[in-house]
Amino acid sequence: MEYDLQLFHDFEHGSIPSTLRIYSWQPKCISYGYSQNIEQELEVVKARQLGWDIVKRPTGGGIVFHNEAEVTYSVVTALDDPKLPDGLIPSYKKLSEAVVWALNSINVPASIRAQNLPAACLPARQGKAGTEPRTQNPSLCFAVPAEYEIVVAGRKIVGAAQKRGRGSLLQQGSIFVRSMGQAELDLLLDREQAYNAVSVEEVLGKKIGFEQLSQALEKGFEQVLAIELEPATERRGS
Repeated sequence: MEYDLQLFHDFEHGSIPSTLRIYSWQPKCISYGYSQNIEQELEVVKARQLGWDIVKRPTGGGIVFHNEAEVTYSVVTALDDPKLPDGLIPSYKKLSEAVVWALNSINVPASIRAQNLPAACLPARQGKAGTEPRTQNPSLCFAVPAEYEIVVAGRKIVGAAQKRGRGSLLQQGSIFVRSMGQAELDLLLDREQAYNAVSVEEVLGKKIGFEQLSQALEKGFEQVLAIELEPATERRGS
């Protein structure tokens, strides 16, 4: 998370070009939104005893459980990037379309949910830092799919959030690759919460590796944004 934030600051200062980063997690980790009080939302001691790291995200939203199969992406680019439409929600949706393309390419019938939602699920602007799709139970990111989020048959499969600065944006998204049991959730959270999500492996009925999904994401961003990605010239983090 600190590396994503550093990329955001580096781009703000003009020291790096627009950047796509794709990564996984080791060890498993719980991330929480920048406006959350994690002590009120999670059994922190119990989580650490069960082997979970805990980290705060630079973007908002709810708790996300990142197991070692999960694939996460981040994008930093200019607010006025000509490859993106103007405005927070249009740019958020455009970047999400690249992820949908990637999932569709590996036979996951994902789509962007954008209509027929209750008022409690409408996006909520969070000051100048960005916006988060607000859910009926906002403490857990995968509890309820919100507007403009990526779903399969109405169940959330990707959680994403966007932070905006003076001239740049950071969008982070986590692809739910392998399910975590409700029993472990109940142990970790202060109160029982439904996990209304579906994993890539559940949809496909088989395991999928990081490399396959990573390559699909790269292709998705190239196709949707009409760009050609170049390899990073320097690796400052994992």
